[in-house]
Amino acid sequence: MDKLNYRLLIVDDKPDSLVYILMSLKELPFINDDIKIVQKPIEALNYLKENEVDVLMLGMDLGDKEIDGIKLASLIPNPPVMVACSTHTDYVFKANEAGFYTYFSKKISFNVLKAKMEDVVEKVDKKLQEQSREVKSLTIKDLNNDTIQIDVDQIFYAQVDNDIIDIYLEKDKYQVKGSLGGLQANLPAAMFARPRINTLVNLSKIDLLRSGELHFIKPRNGFPIAVTRSYKDNFRHQYEVYRQNNK
Repeated sequence: MDKLNYRLLIVDDKPDSLVYILMSLKELPFINDDIKIVQKPIEALNYLKENEVDVLMLGMDLGDKEIDGIKLASLIPNPPVMVACSTHTDYVFKANEAGFYTYFSKKISFNVLKAKMEDVVEKVDKKLQEQSREVKSLTIKDLNNDTIQIDVDQIFYAQVDNDIIDIYLEKDKYQVKGSLGGLQANLPAAMFARPRINTLVNLSKIDLLRSGELHFIKPRNGFPIAVTRSYKDNFRHQYEVYRQNNK
């Protein structure tokens, strides 16, 4: 597995029906303990904008006449690996057509759930590896609506504040409107990771990683970045994997 653990977002209008699934998921060491659950589609869309999500688990009937799990999936640009979890088996075929990787019932046994989730995170790894091979440059519009092209390997880090992203290169800084989640989805996943919720770092630009902060190589070696507790273990693991693969 490329990550120490994988972040999971669950969207379900009846969270009380997830008690058994949650207990089982938290028994899996490769699933991050902080499993986020939201009930409304708009909450899911907002959460995905700013947060790192590896696996999106969607209920099918979300209690919304206009948006079910299939419709919600179609509204997410470059979605994480998607899993359908429902008591309604009539959604299985539609879920497959909509790009869901797999489907399972809320009454699934622990052993079957474990096997399926191992397969799901392997799919996450493959997706990240494919993305990392393909992305060399980034074409975006700045706040003046001018089109700019950035070589990915020139980025040091990016930070977001109120939908404005500052992208820091060796000397330059660009400002674009958007979400950090959207930016991260368009960058090589093996090269970039989050040390905290509002910051994305190019792992190749790190000179020193301590328990509570990281330091960049020159010329940005005077700008240490704090690493928060909830991201620390996974960030360090991703950094070590990157170093191992790029000796």
